[in-house]
Order: sequence, then structure tokens, then C-alpha cells
Amino acid sequence: MNKNVKLFLVKLLAVICLLITVDFVAGLGLKALFYKQKGGKYYKITHALKDAQEDILIFGSSHASEHFNAPLMQRLTGKTVFNFGNQGQTLFYIYPLVKLAILHHKPNLIIVNLDYNELAYNPEAYERISIFLPYYHINPVIDSAIALMPYNESLKCHSFLYRYNSTLGNSILYTYNKGLIKNIENLGYEPIPGDICNYDRTDKTAISSNNTNFDPNKINYLLQVIHAAQTNHVKLLVTTTPIYNYDVYKPNAYKQKLQQILTKANVQYLDYGNNDAFKGKCEYFSDDTHLNPKGATKWTIECSNFIKAIFAGSIK
Repeated sequence: MNKNVKLFLVKLLAVICLLITVDFVAGLGLKALFYKQKGGKYYKITHALKDAQEDILIFGSSHASEHFNAPLMQRLTGKTVFNFGNQGQTLFYIYPLVKLAILHHKPNLIIVNLDYNELAYNPEAYERISIFLPYYHINPVIDSAIALMPYNESLKCHSFLYRYNSTLGNSILYTYNKGLIKNIENLGYEPIPGDICNYDRTDKTAISSNNTNFDPNKINYLLQVIHAAQTNHVKLLVTTTPIYNYDVYKPNAYKQKLQQILTKANVQYLDYGNNDAFKGKCEYFSDDTHLNPKGATKWTIECSNFIKAIFAGSIK
């Protein structure tokens, strides 16, 4: 072999080894900082995966995090509560957390909040699985969710730096900025103030399009959530929180499919999407589909009364 070729290969090998070492060492540093967070979206996930011990665990998107007043529910039910809702998340987020939380703790009740259109295919739902990248290789359930992502994310996750490179800002803010660390005192509840009373909201809230495109992966993950709860003998309650002006007369195949699955599996479903106590009441909403603190308080009271009936045995 040519001497210059040998030298090149040696240098190339040295560079590769250096890059691997830098990636590993820097990744370990970012990982150590990452797990110091005491608030924010990653804190919720870490809490669910490692040390959640609450009686009632709540999962979902922002419609969970902003609508379920966990401290209030805790007072009303006499049970410990934590809200694991995270903005923009779907069943791809919910199932891994439910599955892994049950592994180290058997709660009294799991609440899964789902929108009517949860079972629709949405490419953004796959991209948002990136919230799990820092937890790659913690458990095969997490890895299988990441494997659903586009752009070969599972391959890229072999890099320690890649897993944590987008978390640095969150890690610093939710470790050192005490003003942002509110998840502990609010038990995961994230109230959004304001109302829509000064806006024209005469149109019906658009929930479903004319085209129906079910996501088989989401349907599978819903079935897995149900299976995980039932095989571990944990009570499961699925909810849909209030919508400002839902058009009840427009057919929604996604809602119908969700109802069919839950009915067949004998899962309790508390559907307030078109509830008269909230519908068209601008003082309860921060936008068409999100409750403000006043609305969240009212919803939490309603939901807590339903939960107490479940625990009392009057609802089975």
C-alpha cells in the first residue's frame, strides 16, 4: 500500500476517533444538564418515565396541560395528581409515557385527553415525536416511537450531541431561571389567561375536513394505551374538553371512530366537546379550542365530580 495512502487512513481514523470522543463527552455534559431541569416540557417526560407516583396521571396535548387544573383536582378528589400534557402532542407521545409510567407505578386513574380529530393522519404528529430524542435507548417503547419519524431520526440518534443539541436552551432556562420553574407547584398545569369576548366568533369551529384519512399508527397506539391500562388493572378515562362553537351537525368520521373504539373496549369517555355549559361562552375560552383559567376551573370541577363518581363505584 502506498505510504501516502497509509498516512491518510491513519489521519482519517484519528479524526473519526476524535469526533466520536467529542460527541460522547459533550453529549454526556448536555445530558447531565438536561436531567437537572425542574420545569418545562422535558421535566414532565422525565417525571413520567422515572419517578411519577401520583394517584391520577393526566396525558394529552395543550388541551390537557391548559385545561386540567391539577392542584384544584387534587383538592377536590383527595387524590394526588400530575398533568403530563404537552403542547402539540398526540398518541405518539401519550402511549410511551403511559406504558413506562405504569412500569414503576400503578396509579388509581389515568386520564387521556383526545381531540375529536386525534385519529386523523397528520405529518406534523410524526415530526413532534422529536420530543423523545433525548430519551433514545431508555426503553424500546421510546425507540419504537422515534422509529416512526421521517428523515432517519433513529440513525441520527446514535450521536449523543444530536439527541441533546436542541435542548440546551430549555435545559438552561428550566434549571436556573426560577421564574419559569412552575411545573412543580402547578403540578403540570399551564394556565393561559385571556378571553375571546372581544372577537367575532359567529362561525362554527372547524374540526373536520371533507376528506377522511385515518392514521393506522395512531389507532394502534390508542389500542395499546387501552391494553396497557386494562392489563395492569388501572382505571382509564378518556376525555374531550370543551370547544367554543363546535358544529354538531357536521359529520365527523374521526369522532365516530374514536367513540366506536372506546365503546368496544368498554372505556369511560367524558365528552364535553359540545357541552351546553361551555358552548358559545366566550368568557371561558382563550381561543376557539383552549380554555382560559376560568374555563379550566369549571371543567376541572365537572371532571373531578365524574372522577369521584368513578371511585365511589356509581360509574363503572
